[in-house]
Amino acid sequence: MTTYLKQFARNKKQKEKTEVLTARLPHSLYSDFKAYCDELGLSISEAVNLLVEREIASLKRDSETAVAVETNTDNYKSSGDETKANTNVVTNNSKRIKSTIQRFTTNQWKINNQLPCPICQEWKAANNFRRHANKMHKMTTQEIFTSNKYKDTINAMIDAKKAK
Repeated sequence: MTTYLKQFARNKKQKEKTEVLTARLPHSLYSDFKAYCDELGLSISEAVNLLVEREIASLKRDSETAVAVETNTDNYKSSGDETKANTNVVTNNSKRIKSTIQRFTTNQWKINNQLPCPICQEWKAANNFRRHANKMHKMTTQEIFTSNKYKDTINAMIDAKKAK
């Protein structure tokens, strides 16, 4: 018999390697979640782990094959007469729907892990470019690199950097 608490007990025999998950939350949401976890006597890691396990289990349940059996007994007669039944089996192999939304990347403009800022006309560290674009120019990286206004400047900066 499995008790409620046993489902949350750590199985020391099957200790699986863990991974670190880094997530950013608004401060107010983090504070509320931390307070709630404290009330329950859970660490944030334990709570997130439980939530992720539940979500994955839900995905697995949803993607299992659903079988519907529809029986049509239009010509069904009993008491020894000919029996005819029309049975249709309908299967639904639902898979997780993959998103068609593409994530914007700057790899095509990156040289030595740096990106050209056509507004400042300086090279910035690729890892910090999003912050630079937002703080200094109040724009997103995508707005800068997809704008026709900056296209020539970006290409000129790349050509100059490659020529060095």
